[in-house]
Amino acid sequence: MLSLYRGSMLQTGPPNSGASWPSPILAPEIEKIARRRSVSMFYINQSIIQQLGRIPVMLPWLSKHYSGILIVIVAGICAESISLHYGAPSMLMALLIGLAIHFVYDLDVVRPGIDWVGRSILRLGVALLGLKIAVADIMSIGLAPLVLIAFAMAATMLFAVVAARVLRLPPAFAALSGGAVAVCGASAAAAISSVLPQDEDSEKSLAVVIAVVTLMATLAMIFYPLLLAALGLSQQDMGVVLGGTIHDVAQVIAAGKAISPKVGELATFVKLMRVALLLPVVMVIFVWLGRVTHASPIKAQYAPGFLIAFFAFAVLNSAGLVSGRSQSLGSDFSHYFLVLAITAIGIKTNLRTVLDVGWRPFALIIGETLVMLAIVLGGVMLLHS
Repeated sequence: MLSLYRGSMLQTGPPNSGASWPSPILAPEIEKIARRRSVSMFYINQSIIQQLGRIPVMLPWLSKHYSGILIVIVAGICAESISLHYGAPSMLMALLIGLAIHFVYDLDVVRPGIDWVGRSILRLGVALLGLKIAVADIMSIGLAPLVLIAFAMAATMLFAVVAARVLRLPPAFAALSGGAVAVCGASAAAAISSVLPQDEDSEKSLAVVIAVVTLMATLAMIFYPLLLAALGLSQQDMGVVLGGTIHDVAQVIAAGKAISPKVGELATFVKLMRVALLLPVVMVIFVWLGRVTHASPIKAQYAPGFLIAFFAFAVLNSAGLVSGRSQSLGSDFSHYFLVLAITAIGIKTNLRTVLDVGWRPFALIIGETLVMLAIVLGGVMLLHS
C-alpha cells in the first residue's frame, strides 16, 4: 500500500496539480523513507515532526518561548470568546482560565514564554492605552468635576496606605489595590505590578486584586445606576459619578449607556481622565517603592519605557496626529494584549495560595471602593446643592 502511495505521488503528483511533485529537493527524502520495508505511517509522521522541530533551532529565542506563548494565546482566545458570548468581563475570564490551567506552569519548557507574555506583552498593552487619551475630550467635562475626581483618586490612594497599615498588609499591596480602584481597575493593577519589587507573593497579590476589583466593578455596573436614579441626579452628574467611581472602562460604558447614550459618553470621558492619570500614579508608586535590581538592593530610579511610550501616545493622540483608524486599532490591540497578559499571570498563580490570603485584602479593596464612591457622589451633590 505504501509503495502504491509512493509511486503515484512521485510519478503523477497530487490531484489537480499540473506540476511534478514532490520538488527535486524533497523527492530523495521521501524515497529514502518509502524504501524502508517496515516503515509505517506513524514513523513517517514522526520523521516529519522531527524535521519541523528543527526550524525553531534557527531562532533560539523562538525555540525557548514559543510553546508558552502558544498556550497563553489559546487560553486568551478562549477567555475573549467567553466574554463576547456571555457578556462577562474579559479580564476576569482571562484570570480564571489562567488559574484553571496553572498546572502547565510546572513544565519547564513553557515557563519562559508564559513569563515573557506576563511581562513584555503586559507593558505593551499598557503603553497602547495612551491612544485612548485626548486632552480636548477630558477638558470638555469642566474644571470642577476634574478637580473632584483627582481629589477622590488621591484620597483613595491615601486611604489604601493607611488602611493597609491597620490591616497589617504590605505597602506594595496598598499601592496595587489603591491604584486599581483609583485609576482603571485590572489595567492599572497590571501596570503598577510591573514596577513593584517582585517576590513570591507578587503574582498572588496581583491575582487577588484583579479578581476582587473586577467583581466590585461588575457589582457597581449593576447597582450604581439604580442608586443614582433613586437620588434623582441629572444626566451630567450621573456621568461624572459613574465615570469617576467604577473601576474598569468596559463597566463604565455599560453602566452609562444603560441610563442613556449621553450619560454613557460623559461617563467615558470622565473615566478616560482617570486613565490619563495612570502615568503620574505609576511614577509616584515607582519612586516610592520602586523595582529593586538584581545587582543592588538600591531602588532603580529610571522611568520605565512603557510609561514613556504611554505618554508619547497620549501626546500624539491629543495633538490630532493619530487617525481614528489607528486609534481604534491601538485600543483593540491594547485590550487583547492585556487579556493575554492577565491570562499569563493567572497561569503563573496558584489558586490555593490566592484562597489562603484571608479576609484583609478583600476588606481593603471594598473599603477603597466605598471611599471613592462617597467622595465623588458627595462632591457632586455638594456642588449642586
